[in-house]
Amino acid sequence: MLDPRINYTMRGGTHPNPEIEAIEYQIAENALKAFSTEIFFQKKGLKWTYNWFYYSSIYATRDPEMLKWIYKNRPYPDFIEVETSTFCNLKCTMCEHTYWCEKNQNMSYEDFLIILNQFPRLKWIGLTGIGESYLNPDFERMLTECKRRGLFVENFDNFTLLDEKHARKLVELKVDKLYVSLDGATKETYEKIRVGAKWETVIKNIKTLDRIKKEMNCYEPEFWFHFIVSKDNKHEMVKYIELIHELGIDCKQAQFTILLHPYKEIKDKATDVTDEEKRAVIKRGQELGINASFNMNTQDKSKVPPLSDCSLWMMPFIFVDGTVIPCCSMNEQNDRPWQVKTRLGNLFEEPFRKIWYDKKYTNMCKQISENKQCAQCARCNLYK
Repeated sequence: MLDPRINYTMRGGTHPNPEIEAIEYQIAENALKAFSTEIFFQKKGLKWTYNWFYYSSIYATRDPEMLKWIYKNRPYPDFIEVETSTFCNLKCTMCEHTYWCEKNQNMSYEDFLIILNQFPRLKWIGLTGIGESYLNPDFERMLTECKRRGLFVENFDNFTLLDEKHARKLVELKVDKLYVSLDGATKETYEKIRVGAKWETVIKNIKTLDRIKKEMNCYEPEFWFHFIVSKDNKHEMVKYIELIHELGIDCKQAQFTILLHPYKEIKDKATDVTDEEKRAVIKRGQELGINASFNMNTQDKSKVPPLSDCSLWMMPFIFVDGTVIPCCSMNEQNDRPWQVKTRLGNLFEEPFRKIWYDKKYTNMCKQISENKQCAQCARCNLYK
């Protein structure tokens, strides 16, 4: 007999596709088992636990059989990223926003709801784009609505505007995962890269959020540190781990990424990270109790996986104007006109469901599954 909690409390009912239904039920059983035995998941709630297991099993999969299943069934997306603003208060030396000629704009709350309402089974949302979230006056209202719907929420922030008031709201809402974009271990290096930011303000705001979490005895948001590696800061990677330790922050992970697309304005800043350098960072992290990791784009170029291993297209990225691209990895190349030209549609102009099942999206997914280059992924440097 089916456990009613699996169909209603967790998943919101059954799925019309029998194969998708079978996978969802299997994931739900695993989630229910974890919820029944682990205090961490009990504190999070049954629906959150299912959403987390679903995300880990589908989007984050590296299982060849699961990838085959995804390509065969192409389930309607349950994970999306939404760019809520393209305004920014900084002129970071590695960011396309510093060099582009695009018109800055904020997404309205009403348009944000139009997006959410097109994904009735949504489980996960990222709210980071090429801009600073808190420059959108509706941003906290958007966060509140996402958490009301029980979504797993992730965001990156430069922490220049994340003061006590905003920090307290994040903790009260129990936003799930928050990255601080901090690309240096010293004031000199950081302010050279994040032009317009003040080291003292950012460090103060980091400490404030950590203090409020501890005062409220709250685990959320998970605190992640993000370091974009360039020639300007590579020498501070180990020192960065030591800085986090000195701050005494409840840090989930320190993540290192190289420049995603070294376009002409930043080409002279691009650098790779050797295995030896990675080992030194990870070793220092282990010594200090800091979990350090390196993103996929730092891997040896000879070990780049084939395009057919990609599942990133399961998380569409939606620009502030409604433009839909397959994933976030095509951002930061300072060529938004090309991204718009190769877009899959615009969900302010037509329903996403129509875009998803249109031959353009279908053909793209078919080409990826066959390890053939498609227009939307032609510049990808994560898969070959």
